[in-house]
Amino acid sequence: MKTLCEFTDPIHAGIVQSFLRDNEVDAVLLDEASSAWTAGRLLVPVRLAVPFEQEDAAQNLSKQFEE
Repeated sequence: MKTLCEFTDPIHAGIVQSFLRDNEVDAVLLDEASSAWTAGRLLVPVRLAVPFEQEDAAQNLSKQFEE
């Protein structure tokens, strides 16, 4: 697994994860529980990870999502 990006907002992380999954990328959220227990979520961000073999597709899709 490769960390694609980090989020301080778990809702935004979930939206991006759903978008990637809808486009056949097996995205997972890491540190979701740890982030919920930290003050302001700045200490432990939520990480979005994808399989190494889907990294290029995930990067391209995440750029489209942000547009």
